[in-house]
Amino acid sequence: MFGYLKYRDVILTLTKYEFKQRYRGTVFGVAWSLVVPFLMALVLYAIFSQLLHRTEYRILYLIVGIFFYRYFSMGTSIGLNAVTGKAHLVTKTTIPREILPLTTTLAYGLSSFIEMVILLPGIIHFGGDISYFFLLVLLHPIYVLLVFGLNLSLSAIEVYFRDLKEIWSVVTQLMFFMLPIIYPIDIIPVNLLPYYMLNPLVRLLNAYRDVMIYGKLPDLFDMIYVLLVTFGILLIGHAIFKKLEKGFVERL
Repeated sequence: MFGYLKYRDVILTLTKYEFKQRYRGTVFGVAWSLVVPFLMALVLYAIFSQLLHRTEYRILYLIVGIFFYRYFSMGTSIGLNAVTGKAHLVTKTTIPREILPLTTTLAYGLSSFIEMVILLPGIIHFGGDISYFFLLVLLHPIYVLLVFGLNLSLSAIEVYFRDLKEIWSVVTQLMFFMLPIIYPIDIIPVNLLPYYMLNPLVRLLNAYRDVMIYGKLPDLFDMIYVLLVTFGILLIGHAIFKKLEKGFVERL
């Protein structure tokens, strides 16, 4: 199933290419990735300040949530085009096709990690506790694997169903409100909370905030749950990708 991981040189080369392409033609590079989320945070803070006043480290709570969501939104929105956007590599080379969504996921995952590390001075300035910030190097790969599992399914389905891009844009917008970004979890009705917590991104976002601003170890049960769901998403993604890739060349 994971035989394509043997192509380390190809994976590294394509990941570097994807990473550079994201900032190609820009003067300030990764700095632009910070400007938009910060402006968005300012607007949302002004609008939803009453909700955020119920949280600790209000502005940090919001900023970490936005940067966390940003990787899900951009990583999957670009990732679903990983195969159709590189049709020439599918039709003219023999590299394993799984490498295409993998390198896109890795490139945007690296960009996301850099953005979050750059937040460190601001977190310190606003009084966040960074005692366990180093655990981000363990949390983020889990997030990358989760997004990769989604991208395997999305990129394969998109070859056959090109309207998926429009549908997924709606899904990512809905996910912004389905995650505790602009509100605290305690506003969720008690009877709905167990269903709300089924979303692994909710638990993973809590873990990010724990290590980035609260100085706490992530909840062990939450992390076990996220790992199990991530593994399941990866298995399903691989199964869908392998089943559908037989028709890639004809469809492209």
